[in-house]
Amino acid sequence: MEALGWPHPPISLSAFARPFETWGDMRHLIDQERWKVNPGAIAYFCSALTSSEEPTEYSDSSYPRRRHEHVRRNAIDFLNNHIGQLWPNAVRQGRGFRWELLMDPLEKRSNKNGETADDSRFDSQFWTANVNPSDRYVLSLPGSPKYRISPLDNTYDNLTIAGDWTSCGLDSGCVESAVISGRLAAHAISMAPRLEEIIGYDHP
Repeated sequence: MEALGWPHPPISLSAFARPFETWGDMRHLIDQERWKVNPGAIAYFCSALTSSEEPTEYSDSSYPRRRHEHVRRNAIDFLNNHIGQLWPNAVRQGRGFRWELLMDPLEKRSNKNGETADDSRFDSQFWTANVNPSDRYVLSLPGSPKYRISPLDNTYDNLTIAGDWTSCGLDSGCVESAVISGRLAAHAISMAPRLEEIIGYDHP
């Protein structure tokens, strides 16, 4: 990251430039992967996927592909036009992102100077569009908590649920909600921990 021009310690930041306003410096994962040659840095960029293009029919099999390509185009545009504010050494004046900086196991489309003439090297990266309803973030909009299911719901025998999307007393998308929900699910199965021991749960 220092070579890219980022002078600060590892960081997770948000409220940057859309459509990828959240960046996580994930260099701590370098030693956890099985690389033939270790990368110099790992960065995660993410954001909420807009719902401006919704499928007209659930049978529209091309929809995931279209949204996947939409994310790809947004990412390329983001690297060309915004990343220089964080990593000034990752761009060329007037020429956009230095694509040869991206790790590419196939080393495709690099010239004799190691430069990549176009954005094709981006295809060596990982990107995705979460379009399945189960992959999407669950909001806590006014009037919506009544639709959340509780891990303590015993409507079905031998079944409970867990996740930050459940009714757990802290109905918000966060790790704290997930932990509370998981403990409630454990209580539903084994009666342990006791409800009064689950910190953050809104006791009945």
